Amino acid sequence: MRKKTAARNEAYTNKLFLTLRCLEPLVSKRLVKYLRSPYFNQSKLLTQLCTIFLRMLEKGYSGFDRQQVWSKIFPDAPYDDVNFRKHCSDLLKLVESFMALEASLKDKTRQQMDLLDFVVQKKIEPLYNSALRQAKGELDKQAYRSLDYFKNLYTIERLYYEMMEFDVTLNARANVEEISNSLDIFYWIEKLKLFSAGLSQKRTGNYEYNLRFNTEILNYLSRLSMDGVPELAIYYYSYLTLHEEDNDKHYFSLRKLLDIYGGVMPKREAIELYDSALHYCTGKLNKGNQQFLREYFDLFEDGLKKGVFIVNDELATWRFNNTTAVALRLGKLEWAEDFIEKYKTFLPSDTRENTYTFNLARLYRYQRKFDKVLALLHNLEYEDIGYNLLSKTMLINAYYELDEHDALESFMESFRVFLNRNKNIPQQRKKSYLNLLKYVRRLTRIAPHDKAAIAKLKEEVIREKASHVNHEWLLEKIGELE
Repeated sequence: MRKKTAARNEAYTNKLFLTLRCLEPLVSKRLVKYLRSPYFNQSKLLTQLCTIFLRMLEKGYSGFDRQQVWSKIFPDAPYDDVNFRKHCSDLLKLVESFMALEASLKDKTRQQMDLLDFVVQKKIEPLYNSALRQAKGELDKQAYRSLDYFKNLYTIERLYYEMMEFDVTLNARANVEEISNSLDIFYWIEKLKLFSAGLSQKRTGNYEYNLRFNTEILNYLSRLSMDGVPELAIYYYSYLTLHEEDNDKHYFSLRKLLDIYGGVMPKREAIELYDSALHYCTGKLNKGNQQFLREYFDLFEDGLKKGVFIVNDELATWRFNNTTAVALRLGKLEWAEDFIEKYKTFLPSDTRENTYTFNLARLYRYQRKFDKVLALLHNLEYEDIGYNLLSKTMLINAYYELDEHDALESFMESFRVFLNRNKNIPQQRKKSYLNLLKYVRRLTRIAPHDKAAIAKLKEEVIREKASHVNHEWLLEKIGELE
């Protein structure tokens, strides 16, 4: 009996191949030019190996056959796995060096810092003044002094200290205060960011972190005037919105600084700080403070106008959904419609159509165009369970509003079966939707003038608010029966 063997021609990958797969076509072309430069690489073999891999990736290969690749480089030599792995490892090191160079070439400040460092370490005195001036000049060009600004300023001051040899020059005033001040601000901002991250992780993931000097730093900063350092103040108030949630003045201090600096700070920092403020608004809304519905909307609109939330030409799906929901709740239907149409092209391509359809249906619901809701969502099933549940809720609303009672009853029964059979829906969430079905069914069966039954249903819906969805709509429909 012949023994079956596993297929030997499976597509093989390694770290090098997977890394090259992540590079964009234009970057890959620059990598080949880099490898062809004898300054960086003197091995034509490694250039050939890289070219082979890149051509395979262009053709859509998910992996490669090691012996076939080897035979293209060494057509007359038997496959040597040890040598093949070594060549791949050597090429990967060159690719990593190339990526570091790419990052440096895109950062003018980093280039000037590296130049200053080289000049100081090699004691190239003719370039001392110009290198120092250029490094500081790059920092001065920045419209906002970010965290990196203070880190770079600290480095420049340290290099200046070395340049002037203050450790051996005793008859000149050293720049130790400048070094200390820039280090302090960098340290405080970084610590505040870490304190905020630790506090958020503790609340959302129940993780504990031992972050030292928390009390000491916060006590010191509470007595420090930050009028001249808004970059520190903005992180200070961002942390306090988490630390002292009941004190709204911290949020409004943060919001004021975002209004001024949100459009000029680095995008990464801007997103971080805007999200901190938006999460604060969400927390207030969850506690019933409806004032922060408008705050959430205004804050997001401000960030949107400043281009904060568009990253790599994309707007995150959850931001699109949340913003549409808030605008609709505020009655800004025209704004919501314009937003949905204008920003749908910024949605990730893999979720764009579903997200657009879902939010358009939400808009139609608020516009009371229930026939359009049915047209969009009827027979449509979303893979995402959140979309699925909310779209089914909108269909219940539409059938009810259109007096399609037979269709409503049939749909609710199929929804009930869906809820009971789906194992991926958390039990409490499942109960909330089952309760919605229960209340809607009672709504459809109450006689219009049965005041006792109407009052009883209303009392129960209000009392059980936390255990069902679509609370406001249910109360509105009950009110229509009163």
